[in-house]
Amino acid sequence: MPPATHRVRVCRLHEFPPGTVRRLNTLPPVAVFNVAGRLYAIDDVCSHAWAVLSDGHFDGTSLECPVHLSRFDVRSGEPLCPPATEPLRTHQVEISGDEVVVHVDIGRPL
Repeated sequence: MPPATHRVRVCRLHEFPPGTVRRLNTLPPVAVFNVAGRLYAIDDVCSHAWAVLSDGHFDGTSLECPVHLSRFDVRSGEPLCPPATEPLRTHQVEISGDEVVVHVDIGRPL
């Protein structure tokens, strides 16, 4: 059986310029990134230990954890340096008209 998802509206596309991040207060929390016009969504909690990743430094395709200084690739959720070794979950992003929508995957364990 496929994982359960729910659609969460993020914002209008014109309100989400390249180089920015939006946090969704969902369960699990999700961060959505605009990387040069392409949108990506990952879990917003560090896989090493609890920290809100969207509070970290976002540069290009890399996001740095504000507490542990691990970096993640926002396109894939893969860790780029220790102490994190586990990838973050990714979520599907859809553009529906001018609306940015994320399909938050609630069926897989954190």
